[in-house]
Amino acid sequence: MEFLNSEDDQELKKALGKPKYYLDAPDKIAGERYYWFPNQGDSMNDHSERAIPGGSMVLGRLLPIKYMEEIPLHRPMVFIIDYKGEQFCLLKCPTDTNTDSNKVCLHSYNPATGYDDLWIPFQYIKYIFLLERVRRPDGSEFVP
Repeated sequence: MEFLNSEDDQELKKALGKPKYYLDAPDKIAGERYYWFPNQGDSMNDHSERAIPGGSMVLGRLLPIKYMEEIPLHRPMVFIIDYKGEQFCLLKCPTDTNTDSNKVCLHSYNPATGYDDLWIPFQYIKYIFLLERVRRPDGSEFVP
């Protein structure tokens, strides 16, 4: 991934679809691209202070990453994955990379059975958004 040209910008808009949420957020960096994503499910809820329960809105800042080694680890992010023409949007925390297999480990906070780490080939990651703010369903907010 790199800074977007006009063709890439159109592709990003296509991947994200028409905006459904317009929420204000302080402390945005001028010139950066931010998007709100709704969180569904409980994979990122470990009932701690860092928990991101289903129904939360997360503000992601687009990261122009070209190489897997540039991915900041141990910070929650939104990943848009393109696998065989089908797109998936995942809220996970990257914890490790494997340069031999060119894969990134995506981790869920929920420690329950069924929330195993997911190793994704870097080539399937189309966009990465670093979480800058979380707005929980109860109205509380925090910066991860």
